Amino acid sequence: MSYQYVEFDGVDLPLFNHSQNHSPMSSDATLRDSIGGAYDWVGTARKKGRKQAISLTGLYLGEVAYLTDELGNYLVDESGNLLIAGHAKEMLKSQVADLMEKKGVRGQLWREDLSTDERQWKTARLLQVQWQRKYDDHAVIANMSCTFETSMEFWHEEEATETSVSAVAATPVALNITNNGQQIDDAVITIEHTSGTITAIAFLDHATGVDWSWTGSLSSGVILTIDCGAQTIRKGSADSYSGFALGGSHTAAGWLPLASGENALGVTVTGGNATVTVSHYNQYA
Repeated sequence: MSYQYVEFDGVDLPLFNHSQNHSPMSSDATLRDSIGGAYDWVGTARKKGRKQAISLTGLYLGEVAYLTDELGNYLVDESGNLLIAGHAKEMLKSQVADLMEKKGVRGQLWREDLSTDERQWKTARLLQVQWQRKYDDHAVIANMSCTFETSMEFWHEEEATETSVSAVAATPVALNITNNGQQIDDAVITIEHTSGTITAIAFLDHATGVDWSWTGSLSSGVILTIDCGAQTIRKGSADSYSGFALGGSHTAAGWLPLASGENALGVTVTGGNATVTVSHYNQYA
């Protein structure tokens, strides 16, 4: 597959004559010195990456821009001359200024799969913008370099996948989630009350080592949102983390890791009925 970084936080990136680094995030070394040798402190578990620098260079070209209508037809004056939206130097200045304004900003960095035109994103921060100028550019070419930093290991699909189930009080129900990419650790769970007063909800998946619960009070019109990536729990807009507790068999690194393929999650609500939804983005290296 071949990818191209195309956009950051709503601003088009310089793509002419570009050079981009598309290496996946690296993982920290896990070997530690010991007497007479070394040992791997992580063992057989997968070592996640922690942070990554993403770099790219490319050219902005200043070109004359013409006014068009909503159908893409060029607009003309009474003599039939095309109406100009901006001259080459003005357009170049605008492109560079838009990118410069994003320096230090945290937003979505987008890449495009050139074989399918599908887009994927990571949350990143634009750390540095460099503009190498030379006489031959004649104020219509800008040679730009950008450096981003991200803590997201994998690229997220453009649209989230949602999987829902109706849970009846005190009756365990299976929530089967299909993950078509890499392992996911930032799924978001929402519990929407449908009847009664929910006093507890428990999640269990022996295959991935998930065993935890939340206790509290969830009544009509209130939604409980559990963000497994940020590790926050909110009842409506209010913090409700105090009701969270890990079970004795919880061994997962995180709250709800979703392995590649099929994941069978057991859900049990107490005191009322609810619609339980898990939202995740399929992710790729």
